[in-house]
Amino acid sequence: MFRPLLIGAALVIAAPAIAQTQSTNPADQPSTPLPYDPGHDSNTPRSNAIAAESAPGVAAANRDVAAQARMDGHAVTAVNAANDARYQADVAAYRAAMRARRQTIVANAALQADRERAYAMAMADWRAQVDACERGKTRACNLPSPDPQNYM
Repeated sequence: MFRPLLIGAALVIAAPAIAQTQSTNPADQPSTPLPYDPGHDSNTPRSNAIAAESAPGVAAANRDVAAQARMDGHAVTAVNAANDARYQADVAAYRAAMRARRQTIVANAALQADRERAYAMAMADWRAQVDACERGKTRACNLPSPDPQNYM
């Protein structure tokens, strides 16, 4: 029982001592910044001579790339115009479909209103027929129930 407790206490005491003895590697964390950026060419006569020597080739390559970009730009413009035309056609078809759908909805609503009106009229006549039958009019009792289809 005391053995795990003693081992734990020893670890708690030893951990800070071990952490203090570890030194940081100066190569991992330089204390002073470098005097120049090694990622760029230096400004020496040799570097300047090489840059001046290759400048016409670089300029020609840049002109070629710019011309190619302009040609690609014209191709992209043509593709975009075709895509825009397809999009406009799709929008026109969608709007036509929505107009047709709205017309169908209006027609269905009108038909449903007519059906409800016919049903209400048939029910009113049926109630009048039942009332007449209950008052003793046998002819009303023998009549068939009103058909809503006859009221449309």
